[in-house]
Amino acid sequence: MAIQQNPLALQLIRPGLVLLTALLVTSCGVDYSPASFPGDGRVQTQLPPFEPAPGEPAHAPTTLPEPAAAPAPPPVVATPPASTLLLASAREQMQAGNNQRAAATLERALRIAPNDPYLWHELAQVRLATGEWQQAIQLANKSRVLAGSDAELRRKNSDIIATASDRLQAN
Repeated sequence: MAIQQNPLALQLIRPGLVLLTALLVTSCGVDYSPASFPGDGRVQTQLPPFEPAPGEPAHAPTTLPEPAAAPAPPPVVATPPASTLLLASAREQMQAGNNQRAAATLERALRIAPNDPYLWHELAQVRLATGEWQQAIQLANKSRVLAGSDAELRRKNSDIIATASDRLQAN
């Protein structure tokens, strides 16, 4: 009721309503169906039958084209100073035998730098040390994906995966 009593509001709303009504009315007559009929003036959706070029065989090729090269792994990003300090703290905690606290510290560092492959690797080592084989495998795989062209880190992650897999199968 407030709009009916305010002529300025009606002047502002009326053009929008007219435009909306015009759009609705004009779109009602458009046929968006994909089917077309001969002679109706619309573009035909059927393709003509396949005809090979002169000198080419009449059948489709039997071999598939070579797949495109795999995308390059993501580049290793610089670690923010805060996560570097947390990584150093986690290593000290691991050396002191406090693996649970080291894991919590590394998880905190990962909230700061989630794409740092070294943090994922360190957390995988902690999970390996605590006997959480499946999680160690998953974390090492994550680190390996993020490691990019760092062959040494990728090798270390493969070692963690192999060790954890062996221990997982032994249990």
